[in-house]
Amino acid sequence: MECPHCGKSHDKVIDSRLAKDGITVRRRRQCLACSERFTTYEATEEQLLPFLIAKHTGQGATIHNLRAMLSFMSNTLKILSKESEKLIKKMEKTQKAQAIKESQKKARQRKIARRRAKSLMMAETALKIIKRHRRGIDISKLKAKTGFDSKKIHTIVFELRKQRKIKSLRTGFYIKT
Repeated sequence: MECPHCGKSHDKVIDSRLAKDGITVRRRRQCLACSERFTTYEATEEQLLPFLIAKHTGQGATIHNLRAMLSFMSNTLKILSKESEKLIKKMEKTQKAQAIKESQKKARQRKIARRRAKSLMMAETALKIIKRHRRGIDISKLKAKTGFDSKKIHTIVFELRKQRKIKSLRTGFYIKT
């Protein structure tokens, strides 16, 4: 409920009771932002229908008045129904779009995880080969034994050096640490 004084929508109900008309509920509220108090009257459509009919037709209700009232209510319900359908369709589209985005995100994450796993396996393969050569191995022999291209070998060697699993004896020549 929006405060009529400050416009904030943070309030608490202080008091609730049935209003004098016996249909609506009267609530006293206090705004948590500005501490001002205000009153609201609430009713459901089922409770309000007899009240509206009595109010619009008055004491001298005629068939013509009742027909006009029912026609008005019928048109209003049709409009509300159409608006509700529009909102539902819009919500469904939004949910479908979100589901598609989520599945695409998960697919990207799986692809990245597969790449990382493959990269780790390649690095482990290269590390095993380097460990087997106790005096060290150069890039060309490592490339021949693994079957990886130069770029991949250089990337793996860089990562292994960064992790301090191998060290360079001289340019292009590596040994385990």
